[in-house]
Order: sequence, then C-alpha cells, then structure tokens
Amino acid sequence: MPADLGYYTLSVPDLDRAAAFYGPLLGWEFRRERDTYLHVTNTAVPMGFVAGEPSTQPDLYYHVADIDRAVEQVRTLGGSTGEVFSGRSGRGCSCTDDQGAQISLWQPAPGFG
Repeated sequence: MPADLGYYTLSVPDLDRAAAFYGPLLGWEFRRERDTYLHVTNTAVPMGFVAGEPSTQPDLYYHVADIDRAVEQVRTLGGSTGEVFSGRSGRGCSCTDDQGAQISLWQPAPGFG
C-alpha cells in the first residue's frame, strides 16, 4: 500500500502568535502539547506548529508501517537519514533522498494516525 501524508508541521518563532494568527484566519483550534509544540485539533490531515526558525514550507511526515525498515530502505536507495526519534505520537525520522529533497517518515503509535 502506498504511503500517505500522515502529519505535517510548520515551524514558527512564537507559538502563541501563530495561534492568534491562524486560529481566526483558518478556524483552527489548538492544544499545547509542550513548550515547543502546538497541535491543531480540528484539521482533516493532522498538523501542528513547532517552535523554531520560520518555515518557508511545511515539514511533511509520510505514514509508514515500520520506521526501522523504512530508514534502512532510504539508505539502501542512496538517501540519508537523521536519528529515529520517539514521542507520544509514535516514531519518526527526517530523510534526504538521493537528489537532496527532504521529507520525514512517521510510524504512528497506537491511537494516532
């Protein structure tokens, strides 16, 4: 089965300002998960904001069934990966393909995705 977009994030310097801007503009509602993360609770494709340098485009997380297998396959196909990270919502990893394009992979925890 092909991988679908499972999650995406936008990086912004100030999470409260992002909520004040995007909430009224797009009707989004938010739940603060931690000091550096704000989850949007009412979108069809799950998303959130992370604190950091402002994004020029979203960070796309593609849903995979087995993150370890997917990371191995990225490397076999000539790409590179960052370290696999774990969180409440599952495990993920940033990747660069063999041409330099960047995506992220995400294996959701039970109850997510």
